[in-house]
Amino acid sequence: MVVPIVKRGDKVREGRGFSKGELKEVGLSPSEAMRLGIPVDKRRRTVHEENVKRLKEYLEEAKKTGIRFNKPKQTAKPKRGRVFRGLTSAGKKMRGLRKRGP
Repeated sequence: MVVPIVKRGDKVREGRGFSKGELKEVGLSPSEAMRLGIPVDKRRRTVHEENVKRLKEYLEEAKKTGIRFNKPKQTAKPKRGRVFRGLTSAGKKMRGLRKRGP
């Protein structure tokens, strides 16, 4: 996976994602980049030549090997049914939320 470089003064570190300007120079939109698995940092505005060079090399390599990235799968579980959550009288009875008579 390709990682961008961010410069701050004389310090250099790994960035969170590529800026819109860097993607534009390569010919990608932010949504296309995300679909290809390239990280995008929408807050960054700087354009570093090293990052543009890295992106071009990565895209050429991806075209040669035919890399395809799938969308990430949903990690959150859906809500369980009404009965399980005790939202119906049968559900309350099943989960022991309904008080029994004297």
